[in-house]
Amino acid sequence: MDFAFDHVHLICRDVKAMAAYFERVFAGERILDDPDFHGAPNIVVRVGAAKIFCRGVRPGEKPGPSCGGSIMGLDHFSFTVEDTKEAAEFVRARGAQFIREPGPSGLGGRWTAYIQAPEEVRIELSQRTI
Repeated sequence: MDFAFDHVHLICRDVKAMAAYFERVFAGERILDDPDFHGAPNIVVRVGAAKIFCRGVRPGEKPGPSCGGSIMGLDHFSFTVEDTKEAAEFVRARGAQFIREPGPSGLGGRWTAYIQAPEEVRIELSQRTI
């Protein structure tokens, strides 16, 4: 059995701003814009081979509380890049704010950087060195 990554689905207070962030910072392409996906707006942005689903809050839903540190559940998601420093400069020029600048992470010799996206979403840039 072969599995491949398909998408990340983010619940957002501001769907348009979240989608615009991935379009601007990661040169993403909006491939779907549905103003009423089962009761909430949904915008899908393709970044490389990955898709980012940005869905609004549905009536009656209450997004969970934010937490500045690691929490149970999704901590971050990662984009693989060939050169972490080069990728960091690409996204920085488009407004990315860094939590951690590119550097060795110690996990299998990779280099990583962490970005703070809107609504406390954290994104890793990961350069595999082996």
